[in-house]
Amino acid sequence: MFRKEMPRVYELRDLIENPATPSAYFQDFDNSLRDEPSKKKTWLAREREFQRLDGHSWHQLKDEARPYLAARDVKGRGWEQLISILNQARAHNYLIDKGCSDVRFIPRAKKQGQKTPDLTGELNGKTIICEVKTINSSAVEVEKRQTGRAGLTTSVLDAGFFAKFDSTLRCATNQLSSYDREQSATHIVFVVINFDEWPGQYKSAYYSQIDCHLACNVVSGREIVFYNQRTAYHADVTMSHALVINEPS
Repeated sequence: MFRKEMPRVYELRDLIENPATPSAYFQDFDNSLRDEPSKKKTWLAREREFQRLDGHSWHQLKDEARPYLAARDVKGRGWEQLISILNQARAHNYLIDKGCSDVRFIPRAKKQGQKTPDLTGELNGKTIICEVKTINSSAVEVEKRQTGRAGLTTSVLDAGFFAKFDSTLRCATNQLSSYDREQSATHIVFVVINFDEWPGQYKSAYYSQIDCHLACNVVSGREIVFYNQRTAYHADVTMSHALVINEPS
C-alpha cells in the first residue's frame, strides 16, 4: 500500500522470511501506517534517511540489519537492536553534511571479540572515524511498560542514567582508539538517546544536564554529536560541550 512512498523501508521488510512470525518487525505494517499517522510520519522520515545512502552503503546497512528483523527481545525491549543499527544511517548522513567524502560503513571485524567503529570518511585530507551509540530506556522503565505500573516522571536525570551514559562513551572511545592505534584520525561518537520520559516533555532539561555533565567530565581527542530525534513534545536543543543535530520536521 505504501511501497512506492517507502521503497527502502519495504526492502527491509522483504528481508523477513516469515513476516507473520510474532518475532518479526513490521507486523501488520500497511494497516498500521494507514491507521496511525504518527507512525507513517516516523517511517517516511526513516525513508528519507535511507534514500541518502549510496547503493553500497545501503546494501551494507541492510546486511547488518537482517539478523535483527525477526529478533524480538522477549524481556520487553522489542527490536531495540534493529533500531540501533538503523540509526547508523543518521550518522552516515551527518558525515556527508559535514563535508566528508568517501563515507562508508566499516566492515565488521572477523576476529572474535574485536570491535570496529561504524563509519569512516575523509575531510580535508584527514580520516574521520565514527562510532554510533544508542542509549535506550532503563530496565526500570521497561519493566513499568511491561506491567503497566504507573511511575513518577521527573525532569532530573538520575545517577543510573549517567552511569550508563559514561559507560557508553567509554566503550565508544575504546573502539575508536583500538581501531586507530596511531591516533591519526578524527574520532566522533554519534549518540541517539531514548529517554525513559519518551514523549520528550523534559528533553531540553535533560540535554542541559548532560551538557553540564560533559563540562565536568572532559575527555580530549573525541567529538560528541547527539541526534535529537523528534518526539511528541519536541524542542530543538543546543549544547556548549557537544554538537546537536536536531531532526527536521
